[in-house]
Amino acid sequence: MAGFVVHGVPGSPYVRAALLVLEEKSAEYHLAALQLGTLKQEPHLSRHPFGRIPAFEHDGWMLYETQAILRYVDTIVPEPRLQPADPRAAARMNQVMGITDWYVMPQISRTITFNRVVAPRFDRPVNEEAVTGAIPDARHCIGELARLLDGHDWMAGAALSLADLQLAPHLSMFALAPEGAEILAAHPNLKGWLARMEVRRSMQATTWDRLLEREKSAA
Repeated sequence: MAGFVVHGVPGSPYVRAALLVLEEKSAEYHLAALQLGTLKQEPHLSRHPFGRIPAFEHDGWMLYETQAILRYVDTIVPEPRLQPADPRAAARMNQVMGITDWYVMPQISRTITFNRVVAPRFDRPVNEEAVTGAIPDARHCIGELARLLDGHDWMAGAALSLADLQLAPHLSMFALAPEGAEILAAHPNLKGWLARMEVRRSMQATTWDRLLEREKSAA
């Protein structure tokens, strides 16, 4: 099924999540790369009135909000199925997706990951106070994710789901920070889950550097 376009900034964990589900489906798509400073102006505001990323387009029909995008793609490209049929597994998937949005993003990605991984890449100053202040919440958040994963290969149980694809981009970047590596090391099951995610073809195809290479080659 053709006609998929993801509008977003390479390196964004939410943009990567949208790309991951398309890669897992082996669906053809185009990444319309944006510059970070263009999100609060047209034409992007016509795609996403809140000036966030990603925005998603399918044959001219627009959609935003990452969870909505992931569920839409899983519905219209049925194989492989990425939403569990079992009600409890589906509830766990939804729970982890909510944790990613409400706790991982503000407590880990926006604070520690941004300052340790993103800011240096753009020659921006590092807020050491923000990093230090975020560590207790990050430990709590990672500990809870490890608890929910306990005894399972994937976040919703026995099979890969949208929860894994939404969470993995955040923790993949978090692991690059010294604080992230240290916190994850305390939870071997979650570290093992991340290792299983990292070797997937979808993850390898959507790294920050790989997306920049694709953007450069397409120019």
